Amino acid sequence: MIELVKYILKPQESLENDKSFYITILRFFMLIVISFLLKALSVLIIQSLYNLEVIPEFKRDLGASTNSIRNNIFYAALLFPILEELSFRLYLKRNVINIFISSFFMTYMIVTNFIFQTSTFSLSENGLIRILISLTVALLILYIHKMKKIKLKFNLLYYLSAVLFGLVHIYNYDYTNYKVLIFAIIICLPQITSGLLYGYSRIKYGIIGSIILHMLTNGLPMLLLK
Repeated sequence: MIELVKYILKPQESLENDKSFYITILRFFMLIVISFLLKALSVLIIQSLYNLEVIPEFKRDLGASTNSIRNNIFYAALLFPILEELSFRLYLKRNVINIFISSFFMTYMIVTNFIFQTSTFSLSENGLIRILISLTVALLILYIHKMKKIKLKFNLLYYLSAVLFGLVHIYNYDYTNYKVLIFAIIICLPQITSGLLYGYSRIKYGIIGSIILHMLTNGLPMLLLK
């Protein structure tokens, strides 16, 4: 897709609508195919670099409960895509509500996974504290936005969205190993490339479009492998 390549090289805050519903379906289908191909290529590159001992061993045992959630199609193909798109893509359309929601959920994910190291969808372990921290950070970011303390150009925001989305997935790997952190960009390459596509879909087809693309990318492999 020429438009997709042009967009990734030169992101912009808006895109023209497709001329017909048929073209929308065709382009979205192509986006799904490209998403799978890029993810497969990224995984192949990472595995090759590992085999060549360029990058260290990065996998870790997530534990039975975490693996159960990650392998559950309800979480992987429904809840995680919704949560992650609200966190990392909603704010690409910049307004007060979108920035607040994205900041809240992004902070919640980071605090839950890296500080409290507990289940994202469980509030039984310090749930109220995690929510209060997320709310505080979201309000602070909203204040910074409204006071225009920091103003990022959209292209930087787009790339930052993809990189942050990718790097948060380092939680799936042995991030306590500093060597893994050094190569985090490479190790999280599948998620970063997916983030670029989800960002394009967010601008082209709205937040629902990026959520659907994310759901299909996560869910179809699980259905085919079962």
